[in-house]
Amino acid sequence: MPANLPPQYFEVEKRYREARSVSEKLKYLEEMLAIMPKHKGTDKLKADLRRRLAQLKDLGATRKGPGRRTPLYLVEREGVGQVALIGPPIAASLPFSPPLPRPSPSLPTTLTPPAAPWPA
Repeated sequence: MPANLPPQYFEVEKRYREARSVSEKLKYLEEMLAIMPKHKGTDKLKADLRRRLAQLKDLGATRKGPGRRTPLYLVEREGVGQVALIGPPIAASLPFSPPLPRPSPSLPTTLTPPAAPWPA
């Protein structure tokens, strides 16, 4: 189906093809999208222009700042093994931790009654 594009579109398209910088190309692509009539004959052309626009935006977007750093505690994956611990939530940590010492009682083992404050 014919697109029936206006002459202004072809002028902007010519400037787009002559443009060298990414910012100029972005500007002309947006202008071409604005000039283009909206009907079913221009659907594929519109999709192509939007694809080009997205590619140029990705190309023009440069990341500034520090790059991504790897943590010091990173352990690389090796082999094909997998470990699964099954049981209650506390059971998984019990075999790996040292046994806890038993608390010693702070009370004497035999209780003696206190001395009476009055004579018997």
